[in-house]
Amino acid sequence: ADLEADVALARHLHAMPRWCWAERGDARELLLEDGVHPLMAQPAPLSLSLHERGAFVSGQNASGKSTFLRMVGLNAIAARAFGFCYATRACLPALPVRASMQNEDSLLGGESLYMSELRRARELLDAAGQPPGICLVDEVFRGTNHLESVSAACAVLEQLAGRDLVLVSSHNLVLAPLLRERLAPYFIDTASGSPVLAPGVLRNPNGIALLATQGFGARIEGRAAEVARWLSSHLEQPEPV
Repeated sequence: ADLEADVALARHLHAMPRWCWAERGDARELLLEDGVHPLMAQPAPLSLSLHERGAFVSGQNASGKSTFLRMVGLNAIAARAFGFCYATRACLPALPVRASMQNEDSLLGGESLYMSELRRARELLDAAGQPPGICLVDEVFRGTNHLESVSAACAVLEQLAGRDLVLVSSHNLVLAPLLRERLAPYFIDTASGSPVLAPGVLRNPNGIALLATQGFGARIEGRAAEVARWLSSHLEQPEPV
């Protein structure tokens, strides 16, 4: 059985266009050079280097934020289980991977989206640091209003990041400056046509621009842009709290 498993892994790696043996790093360090998602037919390679701080990842709609988090998680699991990664170079801690992704409401279970998100966040907090892990969080607290979503997300992520290496993606860009002591800001830049993970916070969101592609009309698009400018002037650079 061991021989068959080894042969199966060798065949799998032989068929992969990109892989490397993973180095073992400290609990709060993570390096992936040209990491790819192994289950995608034509994945775009992305690189990430973290030291002490986790990562806050922003990006336009459909830029690949969720796919990026899954890529990191799959590589971390492969490195821990088999010693290799789908990258040109990798150095990852041998830690468990915990995630909160694709939380949904449940009519059968009588659980709203926000209650589902709260339950999973509580589970992550209970497990954090016992032992330390890599924690992946996608679009935290979508199920409540913007003010309370940001407030709850800030408090939960700060505590998680104090014990685990946290990577979070979010459209709530105001979280980036609030969490900068714990999470380094990155954004997926698609301007060149090929995604690149760059330092900083997204400056050109496309949520309102997509209204035009769906035929909402100039009146709605203009009003949405006006409200967005007003909100941005109040929320873009909050003071630390």
